Amino acid sequence: MEWAERIETMTAGYRDSCILIAALKVGIFEALGEAKRTSDEVAAALDLDTRAVDVVMCALAANEILLKGDGEKFTIDPGARPFLITDGPETMVSIIGHNQSMLRSWVQLDEVMRTGTPARRQERTPEEMEDFIRGMENVSRRSSEEVVSKIDFSGARRLLDLGGGPGTAALTFARANPDLKCVVFDLEGPVGIATEQIGKAGIQDRVTTRTGDFLTDDIGRDFDVVYISNIMHMLNPAATLTLLEKAKGALVVGGRVLVKDFFLGDSRVEPPWTARFSVNMLVNTEGGKSYTFTEMKDLLARAGFRGLETVEIARNSMVIVGRRES
Repeated sequence: MEWAERIETMTAGYRDSCILIAALKVGIFEALGEAKRTSDEVAAALDLDTRAVDVVMCALAANEILLKGDGEKFTIDPGARPFLITDGPETMVSIIGHNQSMLRSWVQLDEVMRTGTPARRQERTPEEMEDFIRGMENVSRRSSEEVVSKIDFSGARRLLDLGGGPGTAALTFARANPDLKCVVFDLEGPVGIATEQIGKAGIQDRVTTRTGDFLTDDIGRDFDVVYISNIMHMLNPAATLTLLEKAKGALVVGGRVLVKDFFLGDSRVEPPWTARFSVNMLVNTEGGKSYTFTEMKDLLARAGFRGLETVEIARNSMVIVGRRES
């Protein structure tokens, strides 16, 4: 790609993001479902402006998310549909919606670089909070299944899903390991959604919840495994070390901590997705970032974990496993 084209693509990348997010927010994908409908029909069904809907749906078709056939009818590309419908098996609806609130922070990046403090933002609305929490389910669904397939939980009886959000990982682990009991530990909002998901799964006898702040409250004792997924990038190194020390204290001797996150190489410039994600943490947190493998392994060692191993999990993710030996 020529440099001019590359720079132009990077500069205007927000356009595709805004088109996709707005189409999802107003309900275009739900209105289409598996049907073929004109933009006029979609606009009428959603009580939206006809011209605006047609322009946006044509742009979605230009990106091949929608297919436009004869008679001006649109349909969702079958490959994209499972990700864009709320009850789709691979739905990404909530995490896409979460990016709308992220945009308001990202446009302040120049000010963040001047001040070194996170972007100014209003308190999340209930809808934004739900998008965030359920978006974590969208993100963790596939990675949790890969953790089960690649890491042996046999012999483990109790697992703590620390900062477990909607409980996706704990439910996945419990389904795959009938002898395993899991506790989802998180703040009140996420725990409410986790409780709902546990009820739907019908395994309340093996997956329970505990409400609290994992940095300041007691997180429990005598666990065989502590699972910490996509939490460390929100914390500065001091808070990360504190959480790892608490995790060690929650484990039985011989127990394991599993730290799943998006890790950088030591150069801090690859993989590119993770380098960009570190900017997201710069914009939205006081001291969070994408850690390098070396940084996280050093923090695990300082917290007293030994026998560190690395397991590649899903797209952009890794798990570092450490063991409490004493």
